[in-house]
Amino acid sequence: MHIKKYRRRTKLKELPAIVLTAFGTTERGKAVYQLFDNLVRGEFKDYDVSWAYTSEIIREKTGHPGILQTLTSLEQRGFTRVVVQPLLIFPGTEYEILADSCQSFPGLRVLMGETLLHRWHFVEEVLDIVSKDFISPEEGINLLVAHGTPLCDDSANIVYLGLDHLLSRRFSNVSFCSVEGIPDREGIFRKLGENKLRARLIPFMYVAGLHVEQDLLGEQDSYKNRLEEIGFSVECLTIQYQGERFHKGLGFYEGVREFFLDRLRRSLDLIRFC
Repeated sequence: MHIKKYRRRTKLKELPAIVLTAFGTTERGKAVYQLFDNLVRGEFKDYDVSWAYTSEIIREKTGHPGILQTLTSLEQRGFTRVVVQPLLIFPGTEYEILADSCQSFPGLRVLMGETLLHRWHFVEEVLDIVSKDFISPEEGINLLVAHGTPLCDDSANIVYLGLDHLLSRRFSNVSFCSVEGIPDREGIFRKLGENKLRARLIPFMYVAGLHVEQDLLGEQDSYKNRLEEIGFSVECLTIQYQGERFHKGLGFYEGVREFFLDRLRRSLDLIRFC
């Protein structure tokens, strides 16, 4: 009853709100979120744009809201429809938990956008973009490193294995691996053997933050350490943005940002019929 009275006093919004969601980070890599935020606000000037973060640890450290807190705020402000666009790479457990929270939220019609690799032709399109940064077989090898998942029943594992298959089919010097889960790095290292060529590490993550600094390039038990032990010289791409240099995660690829904008455009079209 209290909610109904409040909604009568609040002028209802005609346009849906936009909520961008991400795992979050406390590192410098959060600049890549701001880059996408600027693009969204520039294209969808008439829409209200909010953020929500899926990591409880990040929310505790920063005070940033989670999805339920953001949706509650939007409902109190008079919105009845919301499009949620996650900046997630794989449609796995994190996506499913987010979708459950959105679908079960009372009083709002919430439409979830798709992840970057939600469809197999999306996977091919992303590889077309990222592969421009691959070094040739004559120069060395490329390792695409994703976060991975420790859960056997995580639906993202299907995409991990499918991506591994597509890469091996399309490229002779590219391997897909993860920080945790499958494909695992030990299997990759055993397959490589000793070598004196270059190894290019390509973070297959939206934000190339702490995982890159520690798990890929850290001083102890990192991808870089292990590759150097078997004779590789190791490099990881960087990019200049607003006077600073960052490791190049997927969020710094213009084409990847455009794909996420496409997901958002599609959801805004669909929600008109909800």
